[in-house]
Amino acid sequence: MVRRAWKVITNNFGLKLLAALFAVILWLVVVNIDDPKISQRFSASVVIENAEYLTDQGKYFEVLDDTNTIVFTVTAKRSYIEKLSNTDFKAVANMEYAVIDNESGRGKVPIEVTALRYSSLVTISKATQNLEIALDNLAQDQFIIGVETTGTLPEGCALGEVTVSPNLLKVSGPESVVSTIDHVTASIDVTNVTTDVVASVIPVLYDVDGNMIDKSELSLNMSTVTVTVRILDIKDVSLIFNVTGTPADGYAYMDMEYEPKTIAIKGTASALNSVTAITIPENALDISGARGDITQVVDVTEYLPDGVTIADQSQAKVKVTVHIAQLSTKVVNIFPSSIRVLNLAEGYKLNFDSSVIRVNVSGMAEDIAALDTNDIVASIDAGQLMPGTHEVEVVLDLDDNLYHEPIRVNVTVTDETTDEPLPDDEPVTEEPDEEPIEGGETTEQ
Repeated sequence: MVRRAWKVITNNFGLKLLAALFAVILWLVVVNIDDPKISQRFSASVVIENAEYLTDQGKYFEVLDDTNTIVFTVTAKRSYIEKLSNTDFKAVANMEYAVIDNESGRGKVPIEVTALRYSSLVTISKATQNLEIALDNLAQDQFIIGVETTGTLPEGCALGEVTVSPNLLKVSGPESVVSTIDHVTASIDVTNVTTDVVASVIPVLYDVDGNMIDKSELSLNMSTVTVTVRILDIKDVSLIFNVTGTPADGYAYMDMEYEPKTIAIKGTASALNSVTAITIPENALDISGARGDITQVVDVTEYLPDGVTIADQSQAKVKVTVHIAQLSTKVVNIFPSSIRVLNLAEGYKLNFDSSVIRVNVSGMAEDIAALDTNDIVASIDAGQLMPGTHEVEVVLDLDDNLYHEPIRVNVTVTDETTDEPLPDDEPVTEEPDEEPIEGGETTEQ
């Protein structure tokens, strides 16, 4: 039986083998005609691996000329090709294999493309493609963040303290970019703001010319910072100046002039309520020994109360001119009969112990020359005087630009109701009823 089967198999074996081979070839031909191999182009974005290989060496790299996207050819049977898309392939550039030209600062990294599907059934073109990169030294620096406000506050409001937190920005990236950073600013708009503001702000990098720097190549340790703005009230108050010291002999302090007369201050409502004026102490303007006008710039910010600051810095320094004039002097005689006695109690009588009072009146030469002694009104206040001898002050009604030393005289007050009559043989002497006369010449110094 076995021998018979073997005979059947080996009978015409050559022809049978030839027929089987032909059948295989025919099957292959039919298959290839029905599902042939074709080629198609695909694209993929290059994935960078092991970037730290360069950054660990203090290098920063930048991809050049859009070489981070490549196009390649894939060959496979049509039935597979039709099922593939760009997402079925992965292009990788491993920085460990970068070839660097130190002289030009450029490099090439070979790109390896692999299929994520049907990897054993597709063929990817082996033409070498490279990721082209430019290298720069990796730099790090840190900058204090400045803060600025834009816009206009409503009337009656002023900026208080403006702070940023955190206030230090760390920047890393290519040295060619980091080295151009001059300052970092966080800006906030306060248009029509009436209450305190707390906001997140993106810091902006600027070069020395004030141009904004592109941050796309840089790494920052924070993307936003917190800016806090305090809004304060404004109040207008007067300035009050005083002087200390005495001018040189023959000179006198006349007056002063300054601008502005009022300044705007800012602070919380509670701090401003207690402020009605800003008084500049006497020691700020010393006129000791002065023989002419004194001009001085006073920084009023030094004399503001706690919790209050100046709203307009242009008003911080005030120019003060103190007028010192050389005096002329005229000696004027005042007779007791011309002195008005005010508020003397009924039944009392007042007598002056002097027959004439000499007074030095000083002022500007032209004012002294225009002084008419007949127009001088002198008076004393006897309202508090009781019977007896008293020293009282004589008040002269002079123009504000005329000066005199204090005038004090002795007077005697008697109660007429208890006075005894004078002896008949003693004549009664009455003070002459005279007008004041000029008793001295004008002396100019």
